[in-house]
Amino acid sequence: MTDLTDAFVPKFHPATGPIRPETTPLYTSSVYTFPSLDAVEAYYSGSAPDEYLYRRNGHPNERPVEHWLKTLERSEDAVLSSSGMAAISQTCFALLKPGDHLLATKYLYGGTYAFFEQILRPWGVEITYTDLNDVDELLRCQQPNTRMLYAESIANPLLEVADLVGIGRFAKENDLKLVVDNTFATPMLVRPVEHGATLSVHSLTKYLNGHSDVIGGAVCGAREEVEKVRKLSITFGGTLAPFDAWMTERGLQTLHLRFPAQCRNAEQVAQYLVQHPGVERVYYPGLPQHATHSTAARILNAGYGAMISFEVSGGRANANDFVARLQQINFAPSLGGIRSTVSHPVLTSHRAMSAQDRTDLGITEGLIRLSVGAEPVDTLLSDLEQALNPA
Repeated sequence: MTDLTDAFVPKFHPATGPIRPETTPLYTSSVYTFPSLDAVEAYYSGSAPDEYLYRRNGHPNERPVEHWLKTLERSEDAVLSSSGMAAISQTCFALLKPGDHLLATKYLYGGTYAFFEQILRPWGVEITYTDLNDVDELLRCQQPNTRMLYAESIANPLLEVADLVGIGRFAKENDLKLVVDNTFATPMLVRPVEHGATLSVHSLTKYLNGHSDVIGGAVCGAREEVEKVRKLSITFGGTLAPFDAWMTERGLQTLHLRFPAQCRNAEQVAQYLVQHPGVERVYYPGLPQHATHSTAARILNAGYGAMISFEVSGGRANANDFVARLQQINFAPSLGGIRSTVSHPVLTSHRAMSAQDRTDLGITEGLIRLSVGAEPVDTLLSDLEQALNPA
């Protein structure tokens, strides 16, 4: 992995005075007191940055997490949200208005696609889906009212890797905002802001927290744009609760241990799956036959992530049987936890897409998405072996 050692040395500690705990305390209060009206005025004027008013406006458990994230992403600022989709939706509302045109990757998480189609388009934003790695396609699809590009660093579920160098260059040359969902890659593999992204969004639920016990999101990037998202988050009520922030801070402290182990496991699992006769296709950026392998080798700092998608022979029926036979790997419609899980994109993450759109992208009834955990790799291989080879 790239050297992010400095990011794992906390430089922010909110505790002052005679009590100085080693770990950040959990602040559950919904509201904070002030000694005078002058103190309230100082809070609103911005001259008292360490004061808090009301939990929706901010709380002490946000600060350490925001500090960690902007350090990891090498960004000017960061803001937390109540979920990954809250981060995505608030970002779009902050950067777009009715009449604008959004140019989005066609390799898109189904929840984001549903938001674009069910909320953003009816609101008045025009949307075109295309291959953002293809400059000719970008030029063909660009319109006079295009304002933003939306990419996923590693796409869900077929794991196409975005050419952030080329996309970032196009955004800069055409004065466009670039938003990148960096959930699958994490800042351990790539930092989109360094490639020209305006904002990098995350589902904290996944690798950054890493233990399947938090729902949260984050937006990192330019201070001015992050502040726009922060104001919307406060107005919409989409802020992160103290307990979830506290848990995320704890999870972030082991990201540099968990994620490399998961990536190493994924490489071995992908090599096993690609040779199995019961598996028709394997989607993993580390495989030379993956459509964006060369891009991944150039863009990702080290490793190819911990997600694998593969298509079992026999379609939906065999996929169902495979999942039912798994003994150590649970079916769970999420990812990024320390334990391995599988999901079925047609039934879960990409359910909002039409059957034809899914087919066009290659999301089939036999497609399984595997989030590789940090278990001993032999345990994973053994479970996959017995599930793929019924007696």
